[in-house]
Amino acid sequence: MSNDPGVEALHTVDDRSKVVAVLTTVAAFGAGMFTVGDIEFVSIAAAAIGIGARFGSVWWGARIFVDRDSAAVADQPTAGRYHHGAVGVALVLAGALALIARYLGVEVTTVAVAASAVAAGAFLAFSALLPD
Repeated sequence: MSNDPGVEALHTVDDRSKVVAVLTTVAAFGAGMFTVGDIEFVSIAAAAIGIGARFGSVWWGARIFVDRDSAAVADQPTAGRYHHGAVGVALVLAGALALIARYLGVEVTTVAVAASAVAAGAFLAFSALLPD
């Protein structure tokens, strides 16, 4: 365990992001069941939104609460070398758009393909646009 306050702050952000993810997933699932009603579809979309909220909240929390001179999320040995904020935003966006499209009556297959394309495109775009 490191004594670096930045690493300690990252651990705190990581722990709190789990709560954010669960609450976001529950909210997305509830909203989806209220509007769409298809439990299998809503479960997948809510899971994507919750996972995205976890990734995004870790990235956002690290940017706010960790000193600029401390270790970044991607510099942590177990974090992976990809843009956590881009993953988070892409998954939340794709999941939310999938729920909205299903609510509007678009077919499941079309929504699944479109949501996958939105997730991939948003990840690529936000990887370039968002700061590390």
